[in-house]
Amino acid sequence: MNYIRHLNGFFQHLEQDERMTAYHISLYLSCFQLWNLNRFKNPFSISRTEMMRLSRIGSVNTYARCIKQLHDWGYVEYSPAANLHSGSIISCIRFDICVETTSDTASDTLLPNTTNKSKESKSGIFKKETKKKLNGKNRLHASIDKDYSEPL
Repeated sequence: MNYIRHLNGFFQHLEQDERMTAYHISLYLSCFQLWNLNRFKNPFSISRTEMMRLSRIGSVNTYARCIKQLHDWGYVEYSPAANLHSGSIISCIRFDICVETTSDTASDTLLPNTTNKSKESKSGIFKKETKKKLNGKNRLHASIDKDYSEPL
């Protein structure tokens, strides 16, 4: 599981999905954080109280509506708890668009899918470059073209 590729894939889906509100995004990112803390093992248990606190959602009705819509729209697989004192079960859908390799070196060894959009066809939101560049680097001297295909 590549954390950065997954988030990039999520934001690509988000760019095309106009149904998503700030509540949905906040709730999904809270789910993603808990998934990360569970070392990306699906499914995992969540608590409504904890999810509402993490996502800063104050209404139980808003939480229930948003988690159901995230499930219906294919962002998560959600199974509500039958008992109020037990946690609900959730699985996050992977958005890091990759194909598996045939080598058995590691279960998460992935190669990028070259049939996807190229880096040049990024969102119109990010096309306008407002930061001053110095020899291919931004003013913080960080390289712009980074390769995230290497495992950490």
